[in-house]
Amino acid sequence: MNLPNGYCLQNGKYCLTKVIGQGGFGITYLGEWNTEVKGELGAVETTVPICIKEYFFKDYCFRDETTFEVKVHSGTGKILFDKFKERQIEEAKILSEVHHPYIVNVLEVFEENNTAYIAMEHISGCSLKSMLSEQTVLPESKVLKYVAQIGKALEFVHQKNILHLDIKPNNILIDKNDNARLIDFGVSKRYDLEEQEACTTTLTLSKGFASIEQYDDEGTVNFSPCPDVYSLGATMYNLLTGVIPVESILRATKPLIHPSELNKQLSPKTEAVVLKAMQVNPKDRYQSIKEMMDALDIPPSIENKENISFPKKKEYEAEPSVDENENTQLIATSRKTGSTDNEETVSIPSKTKPSKQRRTKSKRRILLPLLIFAFAGVGWAVSYLFSSNDKSTTLINNRLVADASIQQGEPIIPTDLQPQTEMPSTEPSPSEATNEIHKEERTEKKEGNETALPVKKEAKPEKTTTSKESDKKASEEASKTKKTEEEAERMNANYAALLASGKMKMDQGHYVEAKADFTKAKEIKVTEDVVRLSLACEEKIEEKNIAARIALYEPGMTFGNYTIVRKKQNGRYGAIDAKGIERIQCIYLSVGRSESGRAFEREDHLYDIYNSNGVLVGRGLTTY
Repeated sequence: MNLPNGYCLQNGKYCLTKVIGQGGFGITYLGEWNTEVKGELGAVETTVPICIKEYFFKDYCFRDETTFEVKVHSGTGKILFDKFKERQIEEAKILSEVHHPYIVNVLEVFEENNTAYIAMEHISGCSLKSMLSEQTVLPESKVLKYVAQIGKALEFVHQKNILHLDIKPNNILIDKNDNARLIDFGVSKRYDLEEQEACTTTLTLSKGFASIEQYDDEGTVNFSPCPDVYSLGATMYNLLTGVIPVESILRATKPLIHPSELNKQLSPKTEAVVLKAMQVNPKDRYQSIKEMMDALDIPPSIENKENISFPKKKEYEAEPSVDENENTQLIATSRKTGSTDNEETVSIPSKTKPSKQRRTKSKRRILLPLLIFAFAGVGWAVSYLFSSNDKSTTLINNRLVADASIQQGEPIIPTDLQPQTEMPSTEPSPSEATNEIHKEERTEKKEGNETALPVKKEAKPEKTTTSKESDKKASEEASKTKKTEEEAERMNANYAALLASGKMKMDQGHYVEAKADFTKAKEIKVTEDVVRLSLACEEKIEEKNIAARIALYEPGMTFGNYTIVRKKQNGRYGAIDAKGIERIQCIYLSVGRSESGRAFEREDHLYDIYNSNGVLVGRGLTTY
């Protein structure tokens, strides 16, 4: 499924070294960018460590083993494949506008092998998620530092009318300088000047970190920083407590535990900021990232990098080296071809100017092999001269043996014409043949003419031994072939068993278990049949989830695209959409008709008026 190590893209501009990660939509490779570093005295060719993100929709794709092109199983798969390929290209275009010290940068996006690739900056470090898994909770001061840096990145992004929509510890990297870097704009949205959604992506949610409006297809139609404010607050909650917060959509029935109950060392001010940022209703949150940052006690030691100068494209310098023991994360951002936006990019330290000590070591490393090769050459020349003398002696001895054989009436069997018992496939290598000749020549020279014939007798057992070794190799190859065939048969049998098991579970209505079987089957091989069944399970699971959510309410009259309901748990009124998601919170004592829509009675017996789109048009009225 992966491209082989050493494979080059863009006519050798980028070379892949190994796979470092893969998921449902892509494969990420570690690679090298072959480029030049320009200076006042000229240019030096060098390589820069980067990563390449390849779009590979594994549920629908396969790779041609000859051409390495990505191909699709069916016409339906082709439609989906093209749709998500455009999504990846759109991600790169969005990132081309987002050059910032705390956002990972992209070199370029291009198409090759019938798919799309993004060339991205390489970052040595680890994600906050992996850091949290080792430390349980992070110190408050460190969390505030990282959040302040990500806050600056988000302020910059929001100024360009872009929402990230997937902020979580796994999408924040900490580089070797202990600075936070925001990654993965795969589900981000860009808005036009009228703050209307200009690009759409598939709905992707990170449970516990997504705001309630992200659960609704129309919840992020209009630009608002509030979803990113919620996710950043949820990220702080997770880092400070070690606990993933309750999903926003479930908090009506499962209240959020205050961070201070899980971390006694947490300051009241930081807790207050987290709780306000994580308010379920967007109107109750901070209305901008800046407002949220101003409410925090940010450590003064955080370095201000907003005025850092960055080089243009193709002036990147090489990073010293990649430590294989490091937890290396490689992520993406993008720059449009021909872009003149030099606002901010990332400089990578040069490795083209070694120190004096390293130059001395390099000279020693060069001289030592040269001396070894020189001595080897002299040795070979001496060996060649002795070998020539030995060969002359051998010819004379062979003639003497031939004369003696004729006189005694014995047939002459030259060594090079004796019957070969070895299999053709086990022909000795040139080095082995040379050793054999030298061995015979040394034997003939030592024992003289009288022992020339026994030399032939000694050669036969050696040839018999070689034949046995050849038979053993052939037997081993046959055994390997048989094992491979048996393994293929076993995998096919497992695939068929998983497919049959999944179908049976579907018939019984156990769609979650069936989906698990189909997922395991896809790990063995991807076919149109297993993909179709897997998608059918997902649809049934979603239908069950919707039915379960709707069952939490007692339905009433319809209200535009919504339904007025009474929540069974608290007996309060509100409205839900067709997916069972609350569009008007069930917090009201009663509901009645109004000229502008519906009037919902509050605890203080005042009324909130909502129109048929679920928009609050009147608050705290005495009559309706």
